[in-house]
Amino acid sequence: MLIIAVFTISALTLYTAPTNKSGGNESIIADWQWAKEYTLAYIESMPESGLDTRPTDSIRSFTEQMLHITSANVGIIAQATGIPPTIENVRELEKSKDFGNKEALAVVVAKGYDYVIAAVQATSSEKMNENIKLFGQFEMTKGDAFHKAFIHQNHHRGQCAVYIRLAGGTPAQMKLF
Repeated sequence: MLIIAVFTISALTLYTAPTNKSGGNESIIADWQWAKEYTLAYIESMPESGLDTRPTDSIRSFTEQMLHITSANVGIIAQATGIPPTIENVRELEKSKDFGNKEALAVVVAKGYDYVIAAVQATSSEKMNENIKLFGQFEMTKGDAFHKAFIHQNHHRGQCAVYIRLAGGTPAQMKLF
């Protein structure tokens, strides 16, 4: 039993999270590029007539969900990095009526993801480890903020699968690799 415990502790001590050999942020960029493509596939799979679909009156429509994802991605990353947003009035985006068709919606959602990807590219691995206080209250590293934004957009995109089905569409297939 002691041998197993020693082996386990040794293995855990020697384990480090996978890193990119170049020391860069390539895996983070790849994850955000995947998220962009997957989210755009969700927009594509929503029937045009379903953009205003909402499962109940008290929650966001499909379009509002997609705009919420975009405004949160940009807002969180702008806060974390100090890089100015590339989308005007990002805080008001979710309530905007300027994105009433799939093409316009896809353009602004892609622009939000492109902003995040560019922010990763502009933030060195060393800077990703810098401590920040997100929104003046949550202590984390810049890298953690990118991760929190990633989790948030996955959550809301996942909710949109129900919206697409309610509108008669079929959500894009999950693509892990």
